[in-house]
Amino acid sequence: MLSRPQGTRSTHTIDGGVVLDIKSGRMFSLNSSASFIFQFLEQGLSDCQIAEHLVERFAISEEQARSDVAEFREALKSHSILPAD
Repeated sequence: MLSRPQGTRSTHTIDGGVVLDIKSGRMFSLNSSASFIFQFLEQGLSDCQIAEHLVERFAISEEQARSDVAEFREALKSHSILPAD
């Protein structure tokens, strides 16, 4: 399922990133892996595609990468940055 973050602005560095939820005015700090995932969500990549990039970048298992993407997506939904299913 493709879901792009709507109503957000973000900035990213090698150390992580910051996401601003325009609607609520809340800011979220991201570590480097979360920032990496968020950038791919902004580009509209699928969870499977993002997981593939995580495997390559962080040398983790595909299972761990898929779990990390799913967990991060759920966190974004819980803060209303991504729409609930």
